[in-house]
Amino acid sequence: MIWPLQTLRFAAASMVLVLHAVQSAMRISGVGAVPYQYALVGSAGVDIFFVISGVIMATVAPGRTAAEFIQARVLRVVPIYLLCSIPALPMMAIGPGLGWRNILATVFLWPATDQMAAPALGVAWTLCFEMLFYAAVALVLCDRRWLYALASTFVGAFLLRWAGPVFQFLGNPIILEFMAGVAIAKVGKVPWGFAMLPLGIAALFFMAWLEVIPNGHTGLFLTGEENLQRLAVLGIPAVLIVYGTMHLRAQQSVWTYLGEASYSLYLVHPILISALVIMWVFYPVEPNVIIVVAILVSLVASWRVHERIEKPMIAWIKRRMPSAAGWANATVTAFPGGHLLGVEKPGSFANASAAAACKAANAHDG
Repeated sequence: MIWPLQTLRFAAASMVLVLHAVQSAMRISGVGAVPYQYALVGSAGVDIFFVISGVIMATVAPGRTAAEFIQARVLRVVPIYLLCSIPALPMMAIGPGLGWRNILATVFLWPATDQMAAPALGVAWTLCFEMLFYAAVALVLCDRRWLYALASTFVGAFLLRWAGPVFQFLGNPIILEFMAGVAIAKVGKVPWGFAMLPLGIAALFFMAWLEVIPNGHTGLFLTGEENLQRLAVLGIPAVLIVYGTMHLRAQQSVWTYLGEASYSLYLVHPILISALVIMWVFYPVEPNVIIVVAILVSLVASWRVHERIEKPMIAWIKRRMPSAAGWANATVTAFPGGHLLGVEKPGSFANASAAAACKAANAHDG
């Protein structure tokens, strides 16, 4: 199940890349290579990521302590993100303006204070929800009873979204995509389940044809103002696509390797596209050329970042980072019985597939 999802992660990151390349070309020239309503299909790459995250976490979390889980997730997500945020900070300062709320959101991936504020790296709004999801999983790993408190918190925050940014963030409808990923991981495979993949793809393009895909911005994504619509037109197809992909068979290949590098691609491409847009001011070319160059440069650069920066940096930190096992055992002692999906013994995996999934996620998941 993991290797097909790795390939899908590359496809999802590429969808976002193409969307941003088309948006940039249209912003500076007014035209693009494809009708914009169909370019917006790329927005679903984010929704696919969220559903995959739910599947992966439901697969790899059992058998880990909360401390082990959080340590692995933070190590995988945060270092390369913070590094990519460095060039994004001056870009935000020059552009829309950089305030203390943006710095808080950038460093801690918490966007909600008295106002909703975006991280400096625009695509990092998704990481705010990823970290929220990781925190929720860690609490459930501490004690399964947290599941009920978290569900109540989400429902309450959803109903009180009018009360302010914190409620908008905690009750954002897009969180349901993570939950859907957990749900389909528990359902498992069914006969002809792979048919969900073409059905989901067809649904996405049908939504584009209807011109109902929301064309929002980071602020709206964080507040969730359009996310009920997003759930209907992008979230449901994303669930179908992920569930169908889970039924496919795949081995390690160039496509799964590209899936490994998809997190770097997701983080790096906005910076590169912004640089290309600046270059266009001095060396204007056809918008279609901008799109092609942006895609190719982003793919090659993200591959090198993954190999030369991301992987060595994680390995370097791992060598110097104390294991979570010691204080994780204390966590389990303090909060007994909290094993997601009913795993009985901390530190062991439910079965061989979970162990393989955990190994793959440790190396590759973003």
